[in-house]
Amino acid sequence: MKTKSKLAQRQNFFGYLLILPAFVIIGVFSLYPILNGLFLSFCEWEGIGNAAFNGIENYITLFHDEVFGIALLNTLVFVLGTVPAVILLSLMFGSLLNQKIVGKKFFRSVYFLPSVTSGVAIAMIWKWIFNENTGLLNFLLYSFGLDSVSWLTSSQFSLISVMIMSVWKSLGTNIVIMLAALQGVPRELYEVVSMDTKSGFRKFFHITIPMISPTIFLIMVMSVINAFQAFDQVMALTGGGPGNSSMVVVLYIYNQAFKNFKMGYASTLAYVLFLIILAVTLIQWYGKKHWVYSEVE
Repeated sequence: MKTKSKLAQRQNFFGYLLILPAFVIIGVFSLYPILNGLFLSFCEWEGIGNAAFNGIENYITLFHDEVFGIALLNTLVFVLGTVPAVILLSLMFGSLLNQKIVGKKFFRSVYFLPSVTSGVAIAMIWKWIFNENTGLLNFLLYSFGLDSVSWLTSSQFSLISVMIMSVWKSLGTNIVIMLAALQGVPRELYEVVSMDTKSGFRKFFHITIPMISPTIFLIMVMSVINAFQAFDQVMALTGGGPGNSSMVVVLYIYNQAFKNFKMGYASTLAYVLFLIILAVTLIQWYGKKHWVYSEVE
């Protein structure tokens, strides 16, 4: 028995030894930055030297920060504008690609291309498309006899322009996920309903939507989190301008940390954003039981 016990202890030791590098990497690159960022949110620190603890002063400053209020409002508009569009368009294109059409594999590849392309490269292309003088979009408007629009330099359209590009870029992955869900719906269910009705809309809303509701929920949660963390597309297209018309929270955090060198205040902003995302995600998770179909239930 003692021999077996020693053997088990030795096996456990080598097992822990093998996973030790993973724990070290997680601790150094994930856990430590999270805890250090929490500490810095209660400090005043410019990035060099020692951090000076100032209690909740950063959080008090945040509630009186007008630019943060604008950035948060823009971020909420961004979320409400992009997430429903992503879900509806990915469902529409996924349904089309699930049909028997010519060149189906080609279209699947084309729709997925934006997801594997650099975000900055995509932003540069869209920057040309939105160009007021030589852009493709204004050329199309002019062809229909409409006036050109200052897409990136107008406070009225700058955020809308970023939202359009963001929806287009995120469609590829979501279409693939939605298509996989649509292909997983049992054909037998459609055959049963066909005996009672021939309406395609009834099949879609009474069978397809309930069966793929877990996937819709997944896309919704991921899209909301990604939308709250929008950064590269805003940075590359508008830089948050003109003025603060397209300023979002993550870009504002970046500016505070690496332009104004207020690392402590930037950490405060980051943790407030984390709490907002956590609250929204919990609300979604609580609400899913009212509309998401589950075979377990």
